[in-house]
Amino acid sequence: MSREDAPAAARRPREVARPRSGRPAAWDRLEQFTPDPARLERARIVTHAKEDPAHVPFDILRTRLMKMLERNGWTSVAITSPTKACGKTLIACNLALSFARQKAHRTVLADMDLKRPMLGEVLGLRTERSVGDWLSGEASVTETFRCVGDSLAVGVNRQPFRNSAELIQDPVAAEAIAAMKDELRPDVVIYDLPPVLASDDALSFAQHVDAVLLIASAGQTKLNELAESERLIRDMGTLGGVILNRYDLKSENYYEYDYVY
Repeated sequence: MSREDAPAAARRPREVARPRSGRPAAWDRLEQFTPDPARLERARIVTHAKEDPAHVPFDILRTRLMKMLERNGWTSVAITSPTKACGKTLIACNLALSFARQKAHRTVLADMDLKRPMLGEVLGLRTERSVGDWLSGEASVTETFRCVGDSLAVGVNRQPFRNSAELIQDPVAAEAIAAMKDELRPDVVIYDLPPVLASDDALSFAQHVDAVLLIASAGQTKLNELAESERLIRDMGTLGGVILNRYDLKSENYYEYDYVY
């Protein structure tokens, strides 16, 4: 796809359905978690309900992403950025909750920013076992993930993990990811990765995903940072697209996006 192919934000996307028959039993064993709507609003998570028109760009992104995954036979996508504070965690969370409104799909959202985890703080979710524990084989899927609504499983970290690169590269991590996919049988898995240029964690994890979405922040991300991040991702995996994130906190329109796939 090209920049010119991106749909206008005002046009609401048609719902894309790709249901799988039968809900795996593991979903019923996940502890339920209901985010506080006021907390989500303060964090600018706008896709948990459709009252806020700012959810529309995320629904468009959801539909375009699902079409890309379907076209290539993919199920997993990682979201990262060149540097910190580009909005990657908010985009990952909004995108996951947008998918969760489609009851026919099963979606998993996992915080893989092990050195600087933010997803639990955004959602107000604290668990005894972290994603880092699950990756190391010390916690099961049902101990780690929580069910939000009927079709979204979320895994967060309650503390940073200093040895994150070694943890990600350990074969045990690959086994944990495979077990999660086998137990939950998700249609879409979204991983919130650390920034590409902050450490080698994001590049190390690229082997576990089908595609990587790169978030750039207008007015913040430098062209050389973006170019270097694109090059590194392409060397290690598949660059699924670049999203330009532009937002003005002083206006009511927090989100404006441009897509390049």
